Amino acid sequence: MKIVVIGSGLIGLTSAYFLRRSGHEVTVLDRQEGSGLETSFANGALLTPSMAEPWNAPGCWRVLLASLGRSDAALQLHFKTLPSLAGWGIKFLRNSSPGRYQSNALSNLRLALYSLKMMETLRQETGIEYGRNPRGSLRVFRDVAALDRAFAGAEHLLARSLSFRRLSSAQCVELEPALAPIAGQLAGGIHYEIDEIGDAHRFCVGLTEHARRLGVEFRFGTAVSALEMRSSRVTAVASGRERFVADRYIMAACSYSTPLLRQASIRLPVRPAKGYSVTFEAPQGPGSLRTPIVDDHLHAAIVPLPGALRTVGTAEFAGFDRTLNPDRIGNLKRLMQELLPQESVDPTTAKPWCGLRAMSADGVPIIGATAVPNLLVNTGHGHLGWTMAAGSAKLLTDLVNGAATALDPASYALARF
Repeated sequence: MKIVVIGSGLIGLTSAYFLRRSGHEVTVLDRQEGSGLETSFANGALLTPSMAEPWNAPGCWRVLLASLGRSDAALQLHFKTLPSLAGWGIKFLRNSSPGRYQSNALSNLRLALYSLKMMETLRQETGIEYGRNPRGSLRVFRDVAALDRAFAGAEHLLARSLSFRRLSSAQCVELEPALAPIAGQLAGGIHYEIDEIGDAHRFCVGLTEHARRLGVEFRFGTAVSALEMRSSRVTAVASGRERFVADRYIMAACSYSTPLLRQASIRLPVRPAKGYSVTFEAPQGPGSLRTPIVDDHLHAAIVPLPGALRTVGTAEFAGFDRTLNPDRIGNLKRLMQELLPQESVDPTTAKPWCGLRAMSADGVPIIGATAVPNLLVNTGHGHLGWTMAAGSAKLLTDLVNGAATALDPASYALARF
């Protein structure tokens, strides 16, 4: 079968890889000059089943209202984006009821765990190196009450699926000595042993080369301008005057999937949520950070990468605006100083970045069929795109092939909306 995949970030690339491995003729289209140059470029680098909970937790409306006009809010809502979020926002809040939130978190957890297995398969098949570090993640807390709540939540959601342990402040430092200077500020932490880190852009570059050797065709600098339709089917994808004809079309353009699918009269409940990172050059030394640290109070993380440290966090509902907010960048720089005051980081090497996460209205990815028979979608992963990429791609491939799936596809289908 001939298949066109739109998008060459983590989701589009892994989809193309698994589709090609199952025997399909695959062409990938991307408007950028290479793979993984948008949302996948300098993301959090975290593969974290431990963070399976959607962002629309019960009571999230209070958080969003309190964020209006505040540059220091972890999750910020902008006045100018309210009209574009109206219908989507109602679904977002409706899914914040305790029952729906719990169900959606479990759907994410199942896909995240499956995805780690598929990543292991992919590594074995390709031999790709991307700075993988399987040391887990350490979530640290500044007060006992917050630690108690988080640990109770982990026991409720994760206990039958993940291995994790509660640590005292001293045990946090034992696991990660780089925290010693702030040990007195910590009430303790939770170590999630299954979590991993890895450079997502490096992975994208490596997988692109491997997929190309397998026969996947990549057309970079090819912005999709139109979906041509006839008799309720896609007949071609147009990029300027160039047309790409296939049997199946996979929309994996992250947040940009939403406006593109409107051309096929498909209302996709996915909106962009802008996330930030700052990457510093940081040569590894004896006292350097080895384990990714998630700061519960600041809702941000510091991740060690080969030769670098990356601070990540915060989110803005700012539409498709990719302007770097200096206040948000400043917050992440301060996080580095607060958590790792003795880390030898050269501030002049700071590389700020932002990307648009594709956030579905219930916080669960949308994978599979649409109302157009030959058009499928793979997007809406929010903060878990790196975590869920391989599993989402394998689930999509099984659906294309009409094969049995390891997970119930109804949990991720567009039809659930």
